[in-house]
Amino acid sequence: MKILNKLILLLTLFFSATGIAWSAGGGSSDLDKHVGKVHIQLSNNASLQRGAKYFTNYCLSCHSAEHSRYKRVASDLGIPEDKMIENLIFTGKKFGDLMTVAMKREDAQKWFLGVAPPDLSTHTRVIGPQAVYEFLMTFYIDDSRPFGVNNLYLNNTAMPHVLADLQGLQRGEFHMEADANGIEHKEFSQFELIQPGSLSEDEYKQVVTDIVNFLVYLSEPARLVRAKVGTGVLLFLAFFGVIAYFLKKNYWQDVH
Repeated sequence: MKILNKLILLLTLFFSATGIAWSAGGGSSDLDKHVGKVHIQLSNNASLQRGAKYFTNYCLSCHSAEHSRYKRVASDLGIPEDKMIENLIFTGKKFGDLMTVAMKREDAQKWFLGVAPPDLSTHTRVIGPQAVYEFLMTFYIDDSRPFGVNNLYLNNTAMPHVLADLQGLQRGEFHMEADANGIEHKEFSQFELIQPGSLSEDEYKQVVTDIVNFLVYLSEPARLVRAKVGTGVLLFLAFFGVIAYFLKKNYWQDVH
């Protein structure tokens, strides 16, 4: 019975840890108090497909994903080849091509304040899904910036708010707060929507979640297969553990 209990405990700890890790995402800021936590669901294929659509339409013109191929994405997410070519591949790219951009690095640095847009193949794996979520959620109007917006997660970002037509434009409200040494710092209070976008707040949060979900997949496509295989292996071990327990009980019945 001890073997069975240990297997049950192992399975419980595994699934609990996996759920916590993907629900919490990453990130080290406290912006989740204002925008919430991102909930990653790599098993939600519809979310991954929507994320792929938003990524190719809003992100891929500047950010490459040069370690990924359109064909692999279509295969992993169950997108038919004709649908992929028709709706998600632009600028003459072929189905088997890498997801690169035509923009040269020198031009990107010139246009985006000296900062070239990073490749997003593994970016989310490095900084964490929560960080990407907070970044896409916290653009606000700032007339002092070249693109008219700033970002609460990444101050003085060189990236324009490419999802503004969906979210709308919001103003950040700040207040002064003294620290333990009596020195005042500007602290964020809340956002105020100035110009509505085409989506409601909840709808926009879902769009951002879908994008982050897709970027998590993009950072490690093998995770989809590994998760399925790992679950099957653990279930097999649990089943085999029960058989082994009763087999051991049968072998040792004469001894006891």
